[in-house]
Amino acid sequence: MVTRCAQITPLSGGKKDITAPKVLSYNPENASLNFNTKTIEIQFDEYITLKDIANQFIITPQVKEIPEIQTQGKKLKITFNETLLPNTTYKLAFGNAISDLNESNVLQNFEYIFSTGSTIDSLKFQGKIFNSLDKKPESQILVGLYSKDSKDSVVYKEKPLYISKTNLEGVFYFNYLPNMPFKIVAIKDQNKNLLYDGSEEQLAFIKELVYPGDSSSITLNLFKEKPSKSFIKKSYSVEYGKTYIIYNKPQTDIKTVTAKGLLQYKLNVFKDTLSLYYNKKFDTLEVYVNHENQKVDTVYIKISSEASFNKQTSNKSIKYDLKSNLGTVLAFFDLPTFELNVPVESKNIHTERIELIEKLDSASNPLPFILVKDTGFVSSFKIQATFKQESNYELTIKRGAITDNGDRTNDSTVYKFKTTIMDDYALLKIKLMFPKKENYLVRLLNDKEQLINERVVEFSLTSTSEKLMEYNNLPPGKYFIRVVEDVNKNGLFDEGNYFLNIQPEIIFMNTTPIKLLPGWEIENEWIVK
Repeated sequence: MVTRCAQITPLSGGKKDITAPKVLSYNPENASLNFNTKTIEIQFDEYITLKDIANQFIITPQVKEIPEIQTQGKKLKITFNETLLPNTTYKLAFGNAISDLNESNVLQNFEYIFSTGSTIDSLKFQGKIFNSLDKKPESQILVGLYSKDSKDSVVYKEKPLYISKTNLEGVFYFNYLPNMPFKIVAIKDQNKNLLYDGSEEQLAFIKELVYPGDSSSITLNLFKEKPSKSFIKKSYSVEYGKTYIIYNKPQTDIKTVTAKGLLQYKLNVFKDTLSLYYNKKFDTLEVYVNHENQKVDTVYIKISSEASFNKQTSNKSIKYDLKSNLGTVLAFFDLPTFELNVPVESKNIHTERIELIEKLDSASNPLPFILVKDTGFVSSFKIQATFKQESNYELTIKRGAITDNGDRTNDSTVYKFKTTIMDDYALLKIKLMFPKKENYLVRLLNDKEQLINERVVEFSLTSTSEKLMEYNNLPPGKYFIRVVEDVNKNGLFDEGNYFLNIQPEIIFMNTTPIKLLPGWEIENEWIVK
């Protein structure tokens, strides 16, 4: 007898389904005219499901109540609960909401069109949205069309008539539009209410009306409006002797700041945060900020009590902290620089308790230095000495080098560092050819978009519109130039204002990186446009 076993193999379900659902029939037909029913049924070739329908589905023009959308096996059912406008073309855009039930294959950008009149509107246009700061395209931005006769406040009060959203490239499309002009506004609609909620959101607009059918593409710049009213967002104390007042917008008109015990105050580079330094004041710091064009801000800031201060003093926990540019290396052209957490009187920095040593192979030589500091109250200082290239040094700031009559002092700190050499760096010379004789801010950024250098450029009536910019001792890497057209000469980039029809100030960027290598000298040109 001969026996034979069949080979055992796992059961196969066939090829994996990789296709999106296909429409078998519409009722009424897609692109129907004289539409007069309350229900639309669309039959697919497989079981379907809906995902993220609230965000994916858009109907234009807008209706008062979103239709009811549900799946019934292989059928999609849309039910209207209101009377539609006469002689109007409607578009139901489902985005990527429809997919098959088993494999989640998405039916991308599915649309259903119908008209309640005798014709289908067929006009269209497109555009692109960029961020006004970095010129990068903005995705998922709501773009709305409004009646040409609507007031500017419509973006706050009413939903757009027609809606689109930008794709990953910042591009938006409108189609099936009637032959009439519209106002256009784009909104970064964070709460998805289809309205503009003021300076909490970003927007973009153009003053002119747009006309469907125009073959030219529209460009919009997205920006965040500065609040119309100035107010203090927050005020607090971070440690004894130091407090902050944070505003909701830049403060460009501060005249004076006064308070009992106040030593010094300064405004940060963005002009929206005041740092206040005080001494021998407890419980509450009462601050008066005087402005040129607005009322005085009176701020009460809770600070340490005298009992808490005495306890910290006895524990020696109140100190002068030093923030330094020193790591393991110091650029050959630089000086050791120290920033204090709170200012100190100039006379209370004791150079005899600071020691600088040059470290040689077999010996250590004390190195004379000069302490570079302001008179009066000092927030920072530098150590000036004759540093050699590619040499080792040790800087010791002993305890008690910085004092405040025994209440506050510094901890002893040792810095060991080596200086670099000239050939570690590069030189960049770039000729900028500006589009017109205006005021500009020229910003040099690295490939992490960190600001390396900023310069103000102004032109006289007799000068040319060219400027040669030279940057010495740049670390190797990739760099970009960003130019701000500073029309109002305030040294800041100013956003736009919707109600005043003001666009954000123009920013120009060179998109091609400037590559610098050690020891190189690069000469470049850029036509700013």
